[in-house]
Amino acid sequence: MVNKVSESELEIFLKSYLDKLILPKIIGLSGPLGAGKTTIAKEIIKYFGSTEVVTSPTFNIVKQYSVGDLQIYHIDLYRLGSWSEFLDLDLPLDSDNSLFIIEWINLIPNLNQLDMDIIEITIEDELTRNIKIYD
Repeated sequence: MVNKVSESELEIFLKSYLDKLILPKIIGLSGPLGAGKTTIAKEIIKYFGSTEVVTSPTFNIVKQYSVGDLQIYHIDLYRLGSWSEFLDLDLPLDSDNSLFIIEWINLIPNLNQLDMDIIEITIEDELTRNIKIYD
């Protein structure tokens, strides 16, 4: 089911999904430029208790946030071109208390080999997004 969500409703919309999340988890974010992938990543990171300022990892590719024992990895694949480049990041994908939020998940088709949830975002209008969660 596709949900129409405004930015002001995003925290409440994501809460029901995140309340059921079992770690470790990989969440892939898919959508066009400007759809709100980083905004959703910010809300997810905030939900888990981070008070850090969350920005897009486009230039860093990976940003890491620590909340107690939880390690959150915010990854942006926009500048990567292959599965091997993703593997070269040497992320601890199998570590127990971790969450991976991966923007532009659709750019590297081999990533569907990973066990992950996908949040697909499309632009409805300037203030509203259509969001579908595949878990």
